Parts: sequence; C-alpha cells; structure tokens
Amino acid sequence: MLARKASSKSGKNLPQDWVEGLNRLLNDTYEKECKLHKRYFDVYGQIFQEELLVIVSWLTEQDEYTYPITCFLSCEADQMATEQKVKETQKNFVDVTGLFFDEIFADPDWNEFEPVWQEVTYKNQNYFYKLSRENINLTLEANKLLGDEFLNEEEDELDQ
Repeated sequence: MLARKASSKSGKNLPQDWVEGLNRLLNDTYEKECKLHKRYFDVYGQIFQEELLVIVSWLTEQDEYTYPITCFLSCEADQMATEQKVKETQKNFVDVTGLFFDEIFADPDWNEFEPVWQEVTYKNQNYFYKLSRENINLTLEANKLLGDEFLNEEEDELDQ
C-alpha cells in the first residue's frame, strides 16, 4: 500500500505531463549528482479521495536491486479545494522534494531515513513525508502481479 491513509483506495494517477515535468526538473537540476552516482530520478503520483501522494525515487541505472532513496510526500485532499490551491500544492511538492534532496546531497554520509510518516509545515501548509529505501518500481510491479483482488483484501484487513 502506497498511500498514507489506510482508507485511501484506488487512486487516479497524477496528470502525466506534471509527473514528467517534475521528473525532467529533478534529473536536470541534480544532473551532476546523477552522473556521479549513475542514478536517475523517477516520479510517481496518485490522487486519492482523501489525499494527494507524490513519490520520488532516486534509482541506480545499473542494478535495479541497489537500494534507492525514495521520498514519499502526501497532503490532505482538502488542501486542494480550488484550482489555485492545486497549483500551490504542486509547486510546494516540487519545493519540498528539492529541499529533501538538497539536504541528502549536501552530506555524503547522509543516512537519515524516516520510514514512518512524519508531518512538516511548509508555507503554512501541512504535508506528510517519509524517506525510505523502497524501490517504488518493484512495489508497483509486485502490485500488478498480485492484482487488485489481493490489494483489496489487504485494504479490507487494514480497515477492520
């Protein structure tokens, strides 16, 4: 389960142009770090009834089993009540992602993973994040293999 809230079921993918734009921005902005470590950024996002979720993984080019650094960001759906709020939230997600990776790249010995959801306030908005070693691409592939039936059973167990 990718979502922060157990009640979040079957989200819709974020618009592909926004996801690709963030993907390009991160790979261009951190091009030096990507080349040095032979890694690249991969972005995934979903909109659930209860929340917006964006996941950014920094993956290795050569070995898909090498641990990535993955940043999960989430906010409450009510923070996106208007089109203006949606644009503001999307911009803030880009900014917060950059802040996390700036901190990570500033310290060659960085190892401060937060695998449990934490709350952070940015520009008077509340966001939630976790930093993990999860390879989101492998998780998505596993979810496809297991199918919707397994995922729905898992969500039902969480709801009880």
